[in-house]
Amino acid sequence: MSKRLQIDYIHIKDVKFGDRTALDHGVLTIDKQELLDMAGSELFGKLDIKLARPGENCRILGIHDIMQPRCKADAPETSYPGIWGKLAPVGEGRTVALKGVVVSDIYYAKCNVKYYLDMGGECARYTNFSRHFHVILDAEPAEGVSDLSYAEALKYASLTINVRLAKLGIGETPDETKTYQLGPVGPGPDGKPLPRVAYHVVHMASHDTWNFLMYGQSALNFLPIVVQPTEILDGAMIWRYWEPNYFLQEEIYIKELMERHGKDIDFAGVVFSNNVMKIDGKDTMGMIAATLCKETLKADCVIVNKSGMGHCQLDQALAFNWEEKMGMRCVMNLSAVSNDRPGDMLVIADPRIDAVINSGRNYDLHHPRVERLIGEGTNVPSLLGVDAKGPFTHTTNFAYQGIWSQLGDCYVTTDADLPYSK
Repeated sequence: MSKRLQIDYIHIKDVKFGDRTALDHGVLTIDKQELLDMAGSELFGKLDIKLARPGENCRILGIHDIMQPRCKADAPETSYPGIWGKLAPVGEGRTVALKGVVVSDIYYAKCNVKYYLDMGGECARYTNFSRHFHVILDAEPAEGVSDLSYAEALKYASLTINVRLAKLGIGETPDETKTYQLGPVGPGPDGKPLPRVAYHVVHMASHDTWNFLMYGQSALNFLPIVVQPTEILDGAMIWRYWEPNYFLQEEIYIKELMERHGKDIDFAGVVFSNNVMKIDGKDTMGMIAATLCKETLKADCVIVNKSGMGHCQLDQALAFNWEEKMGMRCVMNLSAVSNDRPGDMLVIADPRIDAVINSGRNYDLHHPRVERLIGEGTNVPSLLGVDAKGPFTHTTNFAYQGIWSQLGDCYVTTDADLPYSK
């Protein structure tokens, strides 16, 4: 686990359309036609590039994926390898990231979970993504195109724009640099070895469009594996469902564990497994993952996390019990499973699971009327029958993008260094 990853962040202060694509003193100018030409595909029936600004009186509908522009500084063509770029191992070297701007996708295929967010007004403070400028890929599928083909084309086009914008920062002086590396650690202040902590995360991979890719390979039928933490931060893995990949790029648990490595813990590494749909398969995957934590990573304790819904809660629970059975202390993160009443979204009830973090919660938000809708042609199932321009009141769960992430991000703390627009 010795890879050294350096991420150089360029802070973006403004984004606008212009006659060329350029970055000058934090101002990102975009040649709209250039990006349309780069993103074009015969699989799209309609295609547009739109901008949204922090504080704008605007609501974005059907916002599917959100990513920070990033690329490998020395070999941009290997960014997001096997998915968009050429196959090469990532997780080391120098990566350039544009901070304060995101590339967002509007998703038109059928899906029972779709999100929206407000860029301004009283509800904007409930999403970390209202703090960012959005470069929005608004692409509808052509007639007869399958959901899977459309999803693949949408992600490829989005990553094309992503890397094009990130490359502008390669020669710039970074405003902020983060370095991540694991190495040998000494004993703690008391002279005893620091506790070895493994991170086990279950990601959803149930069918083609609810899946994730590792170096371009579908996780369907994957067995649990050990990966370098920096690989996850550096684009080796891409989700293919409603959870924004921004939360993988800035994976909150991995970053925190790496920053505390050698201080009060010895971060042993990451095991990830994919969600399976049958109970016996879940139990088997949990046992294999626990064995990797115990025998390969030599962990004393494990943090178990997940992205996905109830099925992934069950995967977590079975893994938790295996890890405890093998002598490792375990704690589980569950996002927004309960508000003031227990069990709102909790599908597990096992007294042996006695250490649970509940990160995030749901709110009933009153949405005022807005002047502009983006993605008006896509439906958000939870808003059916509602005038999406407002006003309306809605519960944020599985609807409001950026209020919390399945992995534990919360709008209160994520991007806390970026101000909300007044």
